[in-house]
Amino acid sequence: MSREIITASDIKKFREAGADSQIAAAAPVKDTYVDRLFKYIPAELVAGYIFVTGVLKQLSDAGEIKVLQWSLFVIFCILTPLYLWRIQKVRKVQQQIISTLSFVVWVFALGGPFSLYGWYNPTYGQILLPVFTMVIAIWEAE
Repeated sequence: MSREIITASDIKKFREAGADSQIAAAAPVKDTYVDRLFKYIPAELVAGYIFVTGVLKQLSDAGEIKVLQWSLFVIFCILTPLYLWRIQKVRKVQQQIISTLSFVVWVFALGGPFSLYGWYNPTYGQILLPVFTMVIAIWEAE
């Protein structure tokens, strides 16, 4: 299964390209809501972020932890669209943006660098994560 979202317009473009009968048999199928739900979540990057930030628990200097937490967050935010583009061959900018936003929401729900501030309440992330994930999958990235 390709990581890029397949929409009705993608199938239309495929058919307009003059695909012969052999290629038409392998025509892409429009992604369902559940397909989009999984394709928008950059699971590999969330897992990598969780692993790398787990190492930070060995540190004791609060200032160093804060700098590293924010640095890792920014690095992974930059890596998300790059990973999708270079490794997963996702060419749709909308999907890359949605997946990056999804990464941010996941980090917020996990605490990440946001948990270092007094205003952060884990309940916000626990509410935001499922709502964002369920709502965003309605969108078909073009």
